[in-house]
Parts: sequence; C-alpha cells; structure tokens
Amino acid sequence: MKDKKTIILVLTIFMAIFLAGCKEKKEASAIMEQEPKIVVNDEETNIETIDSQENQEEKKEGVPSPISGIYTSEENIHKRPFAVMLDNQKHARPQAGLDQAEVIYEVLAEGWITRYMAIFLINEPELIGPVRSARPYFLDKAMEYDALYIHDGGSPQALSDIKKLKMADISAQSRGKDTFWRKNHKKRPHNEYTSAVAIRKAAKRSGYRENVKFETLKFNDQEKRINGNSLKYVKIPYDKNYKPSFKYDEDEELYYRYINDKPHLDESSKKHLTAQNIIIQKTQTKVIDSAGRREIKLVGKGEGFFITKGQIRKIIWEKNSRRGITKFFYEDREEIRLNPGVIWIELIPKNFKIITE
Repeated sequence: MKDKKTIILVLTIFMAIFLAGCKEKKEASAIMEQEPKIVVNDEETNIETIDSQENQEEKKEGVPSPISGIYTSEENIHKRPFAVMLDNQKHARPQAGLDQAEVIYEVLAEGWITRYMAIFLINEPELIGPVRSARPYFLDKAMEYDALYIHDGGSPQALSDIKKLKMADISAQSRGKDTFWRKNHKKRPHNEYTSAVAIRKAAKRSGYRENVKFETLKFNDQEKRINGNSLKYVKIPYDKNYKPSFKYDEDEELYYRYINDKPHLDESSKKHLTAQNIIIQKTQTKVIDSAGRREIKLVGKGEGFFITKGQIRKIIWEKNSRRGITKFFYEDREEIRLNPGVIWIELIPKNFKIITE
C-alpha cells in the first residue's frame, strides 16, 4: 500500500509540473506573439506618426513673407515694407542692417560706384546705415513694394520724381536727429544711420498708410533646384573697388557674399551675408550728365540670370510701369519660382560680363 501511495504521489507531482510547464510555454508564446504587435510595431508607428506631424508643423509654422517667402509670425507681415538707400563707397563699409534685409539691390550710381537699396519687412533692425541719397531708378524698385522710402536727399530728378509720384518719403533733409543721426567711427558723409523704430515713428508722424497691398513674386513651398547649369561661384566686376562675388556652400545650400574677395560682413552682427537667390538683371544704361549720373531703363524687357541651389539659368524680365512689379521668366516663358530666403538682385549694364565657375 505504501508503495502504491508513493507512486500515486509521484505521478501527481509530475502531472502538476507538466501542466505548469505547458501553461508557462503557452503564456510565453502569447507574449512573444503580442510583443512585435504592441511593444515594437505600434511604438515605431507612433514615433513615425509623431515625427511626421512635427515636420509638417515646422513647415507650416507661421506665414511666408510676401517679399522673400521666409516663414515668420503673421504679425510681422501686416505692416508696410521700407526701402533704405545704403552707401557702398569703400569708406562706408561695412554696412549695418543688411543681415536682416530680405531683398537687396545693388546698382551703379555715379562713375562705377555701386549703391544698395535694402528692403525690410519681417525684421526691424536696431541700426541701419550708412544712409545715402536717392536716384530715379531706385524709385522704380521701391514702388514695387509700395514701400516707405528712406534716404538722405538725392539727385534733382529723383527728388522731383518722389514728389510727382507721391511716394511715402522719409528723407534726412527734412527730418530731425530722432530719425537720422551720425556716428563718429566713420567720416562724413559716410556715417549717417537710422533704425526701424525711428522709421516707423517718422512714418506715423507723417500719416503714411501702414498696411499695403502689392503684387509679389512666386515662391516654392520647399526649396527646389532649377534644372540649370552648375554654378559654385559668380563675380560681378563693376570696378576695381566694387567686385562683389558669391561662393556656394554645398552643405548649407546657399551662397556666401564677398566684396573684393573678402567676406561681406554686417557691421552690427558681424554675420557673413548670404543669399538663397541671386538675380542678375541686365539693363540699358547710359551716363546723362557731367556728374556721371546714369539713366537706367527698368521699364520694358531684358535678359538676365537666376541663381539658386548651386545652379544658374538664363531668364528674361519684364516691367510694364514704374510702379509695376518686375517679373522674371525662363526662356520658355515659365515664370520663375524663388526659394524661400534672402534675395540679392544685381543690376548690370547689358554689355557687362560676369565671371562664373
């Protein structure tokens, strides 16, 4: 009897161990089946979904500037752009505020000296200058943005046109030291400065409109190449002291600007100036008086080049009136789309040769 009871006890223990083992295997199998579905796959799917949502939010954050396509908060675009004439004589360099401009024009003035006009909307620099005088052809560009026009005097024709065209004029010739002031680190006349705050206050005192509407260029939602020829470097040799150039940085996919082969830095921030888009616009140009003043024909049609993302393509431009926008097209008449970012527009005589690599 004792042996029989022992056998039964052993068999009972064996069955209990066997059943317990089967249960553990079944539970482990269930866990292994569930882990790829719950722990791994779902977590990976959730991560991908979150990343995708975050990327979409980054792309859609804010609104694009109408003049550069740069995304910003909406409040930054509901105000009037302003255009500032900037001195580029060698004793005036470096300039302050150019690192915050969205569009910069470089055009010949008297002789072979170039002058800048910088367009601001989304940024409000604390220091801008040195401020310089107006020329008629700069008015044609400023009016494209219905901009406040900031300068210190101008040629007789420019001053006459400003009145005739009823531009929103802010000139140092008729404003006080709260709008324009001189700094002692440079010699006259290359040392006059202003600020965005001073400009806005002057405009308000004059009762100029704050909100404006104007036709804009077209911009890509995302950066794109233009199916052009490769371009790593371009130089525009206006004169021996005026040789701007741009070098392409493949990692950052933008162009760094140089003056006479030295980095073009902003006076205030010390930042090396860059461009996402470069437009070279060829124009009919002629000297019209003994002072070397020029007539530059900007209403009409002409040729040029569009440079972005390491590529260059030939373009044509059209402007139907002094206030009308300058539109740019490829040779097949497709209107160009710029990439969101800073735009440098170089106006050159139509017989000028640029240097490219």
